[in-house]
Amino acid sequence: MSNNLIGVQRDGTSPLGNDNFGMLINGSHNLVGGATPDYANTIAFNHNAGVYVQAGFTGRTPVGNRITSNSIFSNGDLGIDLSNDGVSSNDAGDGPNDPQNKPVLSSAKKSAGKTTIKGKVNSTPNRKYMLQFFSNPKGTDEGKKLLFSRSVTTDSSGNLSFTFATKKRVSLGQNITATATSSTTGDTSEFSAPRKVLAP
Repeated sequence: MSNNLIGVQRDGTSPLGNDNFGMLINGSHNLVGGATPDYANTIAFNHNAGVYVQAGFTGRTPVGNRITSNSIFSNGDLGIDLSNDGVSSNDAGDGPNDPQNKPVLSSAKKSAGKTTIKGKVNSTPNRKYMLQFFSNPKGTDEGKKLLFSRSVTTDSSGNLSFTFATKKRVSLGQNITATATSSTTGDTSEFSAPRKVLAP
């Protein structure tokens, strides 16, 4: 699904609200958004998670759900929630979307009109992933504005360290978050923990 407004009015910014999840997924191989912002959904102001991938509803664990390029913000719970059990840990285990590990951001620094983001990913060895980076208002931790996407490949141990920069407008004090989506399976992670944009 793409180009929908969920929990917001037609202007894309004013609350409409929703007493539950913005979107609940209990099946496999769904697409929410797309490869670019042209396909983005706006998912905001919902009482619970913006997007909840539910385990066990059909007796099968849902996998392969791509949640990419959307604008997700101001929800009462996580922006993307795998299992509705709070923030999922980055480790191997059963669960919705396998569960795909999220990136870990170590720094976000702005200098001379450029914001440089550093971090790492640990996941399946020798596999391609699409990382997406988002800017958020100060103190928030979802994914309001997509900044850019990058394709990366993990090494033989499943690790990848990255440094990426953008000249898109990002203010000091804003928060950067990121997701990882497996190019092989389509599984998308929850949002990473936020990293505040600081001066060097």
